[in-house]
Amino acid sequence: MKTTIFAAAFTAAAIFGGADLALADDYPERPLQLVVPFPPGGASDLVARIIAGELEARLGKPVIVMNRPGGGTTIAGKEVARAAPDGYTLFFSSNSTFTLPAAVKETVPYDAAKDFEPLGQVGKITLVLVTYKDNPIKDLTALVAEAKANPDKLSLASFGAATVSHFAGELFKSSAGIKMVHLPYKGSAPAMNDLIGKAHPVSRRHRDRGQAAARRRHRACARGILGKADALPTRCADPRGARLFGHRFRVLGAVVTPKGLPPAVRDKLTATLEATINNPTVVERFTKVGFEPGFARYSDWASAINKETAEMKQIAQTAGIKED
Repeated sequence: MKTTIFAAAFTAAAIFGGADLALADDYPERPLQLVVPFPPGGASDLVARIIAGELEARLGKPVIVMNRPGGGTTIAGKEVARAAPDGYTLFFSSNSTFTLPAAVKETVPYDAAKDFEPLGQVGKITLVLVTYKDNPIKDLTALVAEAKANPDKLSLASFGAATVSHFAGELFKSSAGIKMVHLPYKGSAPAMNDLIGKAHPVSRRHRDRGQAAARRRHRACARGILGKADALPTRCADPRGARLFGHRFRVLGAVVTPKGLPPAVRDKLTATLEATINNPTVVERFTKVGFEPGFARYSDWASAINKETAEMKQIAQTAGIKED
């Protein structure tokens, strides 16, 4: 009797295993969507569109970038977490979605450690501190001096509450002992539009100068995370992550899906994503927009997320980072 039960169990496993492989062979059968938690035009959106274009070429189906800004990236995170785990909804984000919201928000509409299936880490995001061209404040020394002389008179924009730029900005203020008003936007593009609007006249030359400065600073800090544009120059940070206020702060980008992806589909997507990130043409395009590519698989996603969330809570408490 026991022999019959084991034989039946083995047969069932073989049938389901074959079905899973057949699913991977047929996948994808329709267009995919790559959700981005920021509006069009920002750095994350540009990186996502590079990834989407390469995935589309390799998978043979359209990969449509869907911008879902707001809520400090939690609106997009909630949408993806509740989507069907069928391989047709991908999500490109960073610490801004996976660990930082839980460090400062009372409630988050998803559990990043449990609700997402990681395909892989795809690189590091460079943050650049800039000001408008005609601002009389030309370097960090002058910025700190002005902020100390006039507390809460200067503003520091981020691309959303509890995002990486919010954390970096608050850590910068804490380390410098200054007070500035935090202005959270729904992405870097609208923040930069307002910033450029301060420069008169607004010209392509001004915008190109800022972009070129960011690329130069990125190359100079090739192994670092946090750089500053030429208007506010500073030194490179710790090569394994920016050190601010006595803490290392890493900004990592990853592509995930809803939890529960069929293993064969997950493996196919992961392999395709790895080939995408390692493509020399993609690497070159990433570098031009200030993104440092580097593919890595997560051996234990839940542990990594829980560990970093605890670290970010400590940093938030120490630096006084709160949800606006």
